[in-house]
Amino acid sequence: MKILSESKRISLWILPPEPLRTTLSSIQSDIIASHPKDRRLPTFLPHVTLIGGIPISECCSAEEIKSGHQQHDDGDIDEEAARVVLRRLQLAFQSHGGITCKSIEEKGVFAERTPAGDGASEGMVVKWNQSCVSILERNSSLMKAMQVADDALFATTGNNKELPMERHFKPPLFEPHYSFVYGNDAHLIPASLECPPTFTSTEMVVMWTHPSELAAVESWKEIGRVSMPQRSMI
Repeated sequence: MKILSESKRISLWILPPEPLRTTLSSIQSDIIASHPKDRRLPTFLPHVTLIGGIPISECCSAEEIKSGHQQHDDGDIDEEAARVVLRRLQLAFQSHGGITCKSIEEKGVFAERTPAGDGASEGMVVKWNQSCVSILERNSSLMKAMQVADDALFATTGNNKELPMERHFKPPLFEPHYSFVYGNDAHLIPASLECPPTFTSTEMVVMWTHPSELAAVESWKEIGRVSMPQRSMI
């Protein structure tokens, strides 16, 4: 039996609604255009990562794919597993309603730094995927969605058993956030750049996000979308 990859990772991104998504894409393009051409920065869908960097092997099993008659001898078992996980997420969120994302405006937009090495004298460097961020509130809408996603991602493997939601907030920031752009430059942020306005998302995208490095961002691929239609007020 084929074995699922431990290195191929998926992420679940919350997408801002239109026209805000287009506005944020334009801001990203402007920042990239002002960066030195010899160190071109990648483009990507504007998003808030709900849960990121999960090995596909932790979300699904080869036995699950086989029992569901999903596996083909000539197929890519990781892609098939990703489709199984996508369907789980789609079912989990089909009656969930939108997710509200609200920036903590007093913290502004900034570059998060991490130690350059083990030695104290080596200073700090910008974390490439936290180089132009706005921190989000841990409101009930966001945290509930994270719990629903966590349960769906690990529904058949139990790899989330008794583990805290806190593990999904990545270092060195350890907070939910929006990233305008990715890069290694501490001076990416225009002086006039403000936090994104509060928005309620009704769509997420499941992505392959490996390798987890700046040079690979534009090779990351979409697996599929998860719809979260707004509930009727009637």
